[in-house]
Amino acid sequence: MRKAFTLIELLVVTTTVPFLMLAISGVFVTIIRDVPRTTRLLQHHTTVLNMTQQLRRDMDEATGLPDEHAGIQAGQDTLLIETSGRIVSYEVKPKRIVRTVLNETGPERGQERLWRIGDAVVAWHLWRDANSAYAVEVRSHQPQRVGGQLAKKLAGTHVLFVGGLGKDHSIK
Repeated sequence: MRKAFTLIELLVVTTTVPFLMLAISGVFVTIIRDVPRTTRLLQHHTTVLNMTQQLRRDMDEATGLPDEHAGIQAGQDTLLIETSGRIVSYEVKPKRIVRTVLNETGPERGQERLWRIGDAVVAWHLWRDANSAYAVEVRSHQPQRVGGQLAKKLAGTHVLFVGGLGKDHSIK
């Protein structure tokens, strides 16, 4: 009975082990780099969805979408929503979105909410008829480099109407 390895067996092992290590290293790169990045993207996307749910609740109560209130202009980064008895402002700032309840002179004290969205991109566009805005289109995505190119991951669009669907309507 032999108790040693032959030269051929040693050569086979020494040539196959590096290839196995290369194959396994891809798994380690994924675990170390891609899993935390994907987790961070999902956390920011969940935050954007939470903000969209609050925006939907405000739009369900909305009576209009004014262009200006207390010196604050609605625009590309600012959305104003008029509800019964108050104005709600949504403002996109770098890496965050701020919701503020406004009174006649400006922001109400203690009536601010903040969502940290990281690198997520959120933009809105008002839908208008001849007289006024009747809906807001909210687009969002997460920019991510894939293969050296910038891709829009987790992209979504929501269209929210003033007054929502109402209490007596449902989608069938």
